[in-house]
Amino acid sequence: MAFDGTKIIMGAISIVIGLVMLPVMGAFVWEAKYLNNASNPDTNVTGVAGLTALIDLVMYGFTFGLVGLGIGLIYIGFKGGKK
Repeated sequence: MAFDGTKIIMGAISIVIGLVMLPVMGAFVWEAKYLNNASNPDTNVTGVAGLTALIDLVMYGFTFGLVGLGIGLIYIGFKGGKK
């Protein structure tokens, strides 16, 4: 079993980026869905049926995907490959 530190470092960076981007994406989604709809409707978002659900899927899928990728890379880095 070989220890691969490069994958562990990349996994840690991926997790950090995903966790840092999570509140940023959450604020963006909240602003696009709720803030502009009450007083000043954002027709770019409200004018397309289903776009608010798609924004959730894409934004949160991206951030949680980075965290999942990081966990996977750390696992692969500790597990190592066959020799």
